[in-house]
Amino acid sequence: MTLTAQARRRWLGLLQAVCAAALIYLLVRVFGTGPFAAGLEALTFPSIAAALLLGLLGTAAQAQRWRLVSGGFQMHLPRGGALAQCYEASFLNAVLPGGLAGDAIRTARQRSAYQSSWLSSIGSVLGERLAGTVIVLIAAAAALLAVDWRASAAVAAGAVLVLVAARPSLRRLPNRTVTAVWGLSVLGWASYGALFAVSAALTAPELDPADVVGLAAICLAGMSIPLSLGGWGPREGVTAVAFMMFGYPGALGIEVSVGYGLLALVSALPGAVLLLALFVSGLLGNGHGDRRREVELSTDVPTELETPHGRGEGV
Repeated sequence: MTLTAQARRRWLGLLQAVCAAALIYLLVRVFGTGPFAAGLEALTFPSIAAALLLGLLGTAAQAQRWRLVSGGFQMHLPRGGALAQCYEASFLNAVLPGGLAGDAIRTARQRSAYQSSWLSSIGSVLGERLAGTVIVLIAAAAALLAVDWRASAAVAAGAVLVLVAARPSLRRLPNRTVTAVWGLSVLGWASYGALFAVSAALTAPELDPADVVGLAAICLAGMSIPLSLGGWGPREGVTAVAFMMFGYPGALGIEVSVGYGLLALVSALPGAVLLLALFVSGLLGNGHGDRRREVELSTDVPTELETPHGRGEGV
């Protein structure tokens, strides 16, 4: 019997959750629960404020990158709508298995708002995500080069493969816009690298500042492994191994990684507020579906792209 697409997604989500839970269990067996509890030290009022500011910077960079890539598919996203949807997607990615559910919803909303093909909507979202991933992997490959050239080469090869996958979306853009996409990707990476540094300063102040940059790069790359539960699991395992490669205790890596994970979740909390607002607005507008749909489209689609009937032009 053939599984439906929805059933496959459910099984994949369950597999990701099981793998993440199994990895966390293994880490607890090896290092104990102490490092996980110590990661809570990263949560202070100043660090929470820093997380919100850095999250805004990173999310704004992602939203602008999405707008640029979408332009290659003749979809011109409004700044506010793109920022709101990226925040919502970031929060869903942070709390759901796999880290892609929010982007899938973002793709569906873009297709509906612009009456575009699935290929165009998937291409715009996938292109912007892959552009960010290329920078993440290149940074990790550079960091690993100092401790293990074979691991560095493997990660660099992964970056090349991701770049090839992103090319169909990026080749639609003029060279100047592609350069801006890469610049925004670096800015986004730097914002979350800084968030890792905040966690490291609070949970492991003894770290050499020069090592923090490399460790941050490897930690962020660990989040790209699609076997996580909202980012948890592979990130902690990869960071623990990275710390040992740099000559630090693996438990210390878990402390910093847990602290980073908590701060990253804080940085995505505006997305939860936006999703709650959508939910409440849906409850208050129950029975007025057509009107809600009109409002949603007017929010997602700029005025210059609307037809006389209020629907976006197709691609």
